[in-house]
Amino acid sequence: MQTRDKIILGFRKLAEEKGFYSATVDELAARHNMSKRTIYRYFKSKEEIIEAVMDSFMKEAEREVFATLNRIENPIEKLTLFIQIVAQKLRTLTPVLIGDLPKHYPQIWEKVEQFRTEKLNYLTGIMIEGSKQGYLKEINHTVVTASLLATVRAVVNPTFIMENNLTPEETFKTVMNTFLYGIVAKDQST
Repeated sequence: MQTRDKIILGFRKLAEEKGFYSATVDELAARHNMSKRTIYRYFKSKEEIIEAVMDSFMKEAEREVFATLNRIENPIEKLTLFIQIVAQKLRTLTPVLIGDLPKHYPQIWEKVEQFRTEKLNYLTGIMIEGSKQGYLKEINHTVVTASLLATVRAVVNPTFIMENNLTPEETFKTVMNTFLYGIVAKDQST
C-alpha cells in the first residue's frame, strides 16, 4: 500500500473513533509511526486528508454499484441491488465519522451532497426504463426523483441520524424501501 493510501486509511480509522473534527494529524502520525512532515508531504492540511477520505469512499462506492448494475437488465433487480450495495457501503460510515462534516467541513459535505444527487438521479433512468418495460407504474419521474432527493437530504444526513440514534445504513434502507414499496402491508385490501 502506498504511503498516501496508508494516510487516508489511517485517518479514516482514527476518525471512526473520534470524528473528523477531533481526530488530529499528531495522533495519526503517532499511531502509524510516521512524521507529520511525511503526512504533510502528501497533504497540505487535515482538511485535505478528510476530503481524500470521503473521495476514496465515494469512488469505491460508485465502482461497486456500477460494476454490478451494468451487468443487470431487469430494472427491479437494479433498484434492489442499488439499495443493497449502497446500504452495505453505508455500514462502514459510522455516525461519528460523518457527524462533523456538515458542521465543521461544509465544503466537503457539499461535495458529498453533489455525489448523492448525481447517484440518485441515476435512479430516474432506472425508473423510466422500468416504466417503459412495464415493471413500474407510469409516474412523473421528475416529482419522484425530487421527492426522493429531498427526503434523502432531510433524513439520510448526519444530524438526523445522530439525533435519532440511527445508522446511515438503516436510515438509507428505510427511505429507499418506503419509496419503492410504500408503507401499506402487502396483505391489506381496499
